[in-house]
Amino acid sequence: MNSEEKQFGAPWWQKMLTRREANKNIAKIGALTLLLSSAGIHSGCDSEDDEIEVEKDTFELQKEQGWNIGATDKTLKFVGKSNNDSQGSMDWMAYLDPKKLLDAYRPSEAFQPFVIPTLVQSLSQSSLKGQMAPVFTNEMKEAYSRGLGMREVLMKSKESFKMSLVTDLKGPEAVAFAAAMADIANPVITFDNWPHPLGVVPSHQTLGALLFYAKEVEEKSKNRKANAPSIFILDGDRLNPYTDADSQFDNRYIAKLPPADKFSSLNVSNIIYSVPNESKQAESDDINDDFATYKEKGITVSMLPVSNFQPSTDPAEQKKDELAAGQGQYASTQRVYHYGGGSSFLPYFFMYYAFMRPSYGYMPNRLPPTSLPRPNYTPARRNTMFSSSTVGGSRGVGKMKPSGFGRVSTRMSADGRSVTGIRSGRSGSFGRSRSGRFSG
Repeated sequence: MNSEEKQFGAPWWQKMLTRREANKNIAKIGALTLLLSSAGIHSGCDSEDDEIEVEKDTFELQKEQGWNIGATDKTLKFVGKSNNDSQGSMDWMAYLDPKKLLDAYRPSEAFQPFVIPTLVQSLSQSSLKGQMAPVFTNEMKEAYSRGLGMREVLMKSKESFKMSLVTDLKGPEAVAFAAAMADIANPVITFDNWPHPLGVVPSHQTLGALLFYAKEVEEKSKNRKANAPSIFILDGDRLNPYTDADSQFDNRYIAKLPPADKFSSLNVSNIIYSVPNESKQAESDDINDDFATYKEKGITVSMLPVSNFQPSTDPAEQKKDELAAGQGQYASTQRVYHYGGGSSFLPYFFMYYAFMRPSYGYMPNRLPPTSLPRPNYTPARRNTMFSSSTVGGSRGVGKMKPSGFGRVSTRMSADGRSVTGIRSGRSGSFGRSRSGRFSG
């Protein structure tokens, strides 16, 4: 990585430590005690090659040796690869500059400290940048329409700034869902890994979605109010199963959300956890501690299946939605998916999520019958592989990866100065490096 690739970025986030850097500073206390376990040193030296096998943090290895370490002969495989962005232009190419891409998704000053820029920073690797392209899939299109439905809810709400959305969909769909609301809500990206051709987490797809909506989100942000609510954008694939196969690279990571006291200081008293559908009954394991603590600290956490947003079945409303999709400042070809399948069902949202106050005089006297389920989710602390995996005594800050998570078996020279081989699965054979170094 050359000096130009190392130094980039707008002042607002260049000054900000990434969560990983903060963790490293905290973890210096007692580092000697943790060194052997965190390094994952295994059985001795290879008498023939005079090497040692260690487990290294995936991101640290990629940062040191190149994003595609161990797979430099492979390319990224895209689903929904597009030549144009959401505005039908090729302006997305300008956002291959990580500084410009981060600026496009820049939230208000209050939420800037919670941005995780790691995935966007991977574009500092020129060989990765050369493979990247926008991504747009049918699933993203549907997620965007559902985001328009959530936007309709926020537009009909009072004091929406007192709530925050935590959106836990597949990465590209989470980006699309948030992009639909970018004119009235602050997007906060939380993607904390780098792509890899054999990655367990297909984060190149998420990066492609960020490129697809970058220009649109940047334009929308110009009209965003100072007290707009926030949308924390999580990648639901971040905990994908690692099957130990030779064909996988463990680039999994832990979501990092603000501690309860930070939300409270921002006057956020309610959180809506957006999930794909009703089959998800509990929060993801890595945020269980966060949500349980929010509840204990008096912050309401509710679950919202985005599948509750559906296209209208009313022919008159369908026609109205189709006309509206091609008009206005942010014209698109996408229709609104309404809560419950029509604007007449919107009052149910304010009944089910009572902390969201509707606009004055909005609630009608009579409501149409509905099969919309009443939410019954309540966070409850449970044992997971991520339980108590914090340092510094503060939940949400200083989270550490548990043993065997987000790590790759690596063969190094006996002096520990150079990487000589890597294997994707822990049971797989080592891929060798002729030079002892994997470059990006």
